[in-house]
Amino acid sequence: MNDVDWDSMRQRFLEMIPIFERLKVEAFFIINQSLNETDIKIYSIPTRVKDVNSFLDKSKRKECKKPFEEIRDIVGLRIVCLFLSDIDRISEIVRNSFEVISSDNKIDDAEATLFGYLSVHFIAKLRTDCIGPRYNFLKGIPFEIQIRTLTMDAWANISHYLDYKSNADIPRELKRDFYALSGLFYVADTHFEMFFKSRREVAKILETSDFLPTQEINMDSLKAFLGKRFSDRTHSDPGSISELVKELLSNGYTSIGKLENALDVSKEAFIALEKENKIDMADQGVVRVSLDLCDENWRRSRDGGWNKRLINKYKKLCMTNKSRKGSS
Repeated sequence: MNDVDWDSMRQRFLEMIPIFERLKVEAFFIINQSLNETDIKIYSIPTRVKDVNSFLDKSKRKECKKPFEEIRDIVGLRIVCLFLSDIDRISEIVRNSFEVISSDNKIDDAEATLFGYLSVHFIAKLRTDCIGPRYNFLKGIPFEIQIRTLTMDAWANISHYLDYKSNADIPRELKRDFYALSGLFYVADTHFEMFFKSRREVAKILETSDFLPTQEINMDSLKAFLGKRFSDRTHSDPGSISELVKELLSNGYTSIGKLENALDVSKEAFIALEKENKIDMADQGVVRVSLDLCDENWRRSRDGGWNKRLINKYKKLCMTNKSRKGSS
């Protein structure tokens, strides 16, 4: 250890901080772009560059002879996902996006009592096909990528705040409670995964089956219904569908059958309104305006509807259809 010039190491590290910061930005950009091309929900991707004191402390603690070669997590990224099943998929994306030097699966290999410290770790570097001046000083510099679920990350942060780095640090009289809390987080993680898989199965059934008139309206059933009925239109995001669900339920539209009947009654009037006024609405817009045309209570709840003048003009056609439907 005496042959390491720590003052020189400090100075060299400070001089390289701009390079480390650039590497952090490039690594984040590459992995973020790759993840955006998938349907994986990512909670966050925090990044960091070790400060000089942390670098030096770790180098001394590990008795490094060549700190810049032996400390390979100066630059770090943490990918925090929502579900356990995402971890393997993200790991594969990391392998395809970077040149992986080593990997360490601390999830499959860990003791059950260490839930809070779980994650998959990669040491990687930029691929050789990253060509251009912006990469000239970044190639060959290793960085760390951690992958963990939001639940793992929450418990890791809590346990880190408590300053317990290992089981040996925990007072004997607190271990039972500590392990019980860790177990609660583990159960939450596994049940989130179970719920996620069950929801996907329900969504698949809704997408591939015919709707019963009594099918309740919720976000999943409404999304599937709109996707089928208005397959050629722009589809709404989950937040917008959630708002529409609230509006429908508050106005008595509790079943798909009741909504479908109202859409059938107003279909001719809506088509005329849209065509003659050269309007092209997304799926949720069709629902709202269609109900404006045929349902007075709904219209009143929306202060007269989407466009009072046009609604008043075309609702007469809708009323004619409703009378015809009722007499048949």
